[in-house]
Amino acid sequence: MPIKYLPATEVKNRFGRVLREVVKSGGPIYVERDGKSVAVILSVREYERAKRAKLPPAKIEVLRGAFGMWAKRADITDNWLAEGRAKWESAWKNG
Repeated sequence: MPIKYLPATEVKNRFGRVLREVVKSGGPIYVERDGKSVAVILSVREYERAKRAKLPPAKIEVLRGAFGMWAKRADITDNWLAEGRAKWESAWKNG
């Protein structure tokens, strides 16, 4: 998903257009003030996905243990798992 940076005044002046873009792309859209990012706009779908990804450490260990002999592999990271999950969800939703 491409990252977009917009000045706060543009977001304010074109809020409806910005919302349509977020719904279409999922975001993120970084809002900048004085050349610094101060906020991020995400679609509800992406926000909920990010919220679900934050698991307590005990749950992470249980999930890692489910991989059996692969549990200690350094190349199996949370990002790797999330990417695989996203591909699976996409294939499932698209039939």
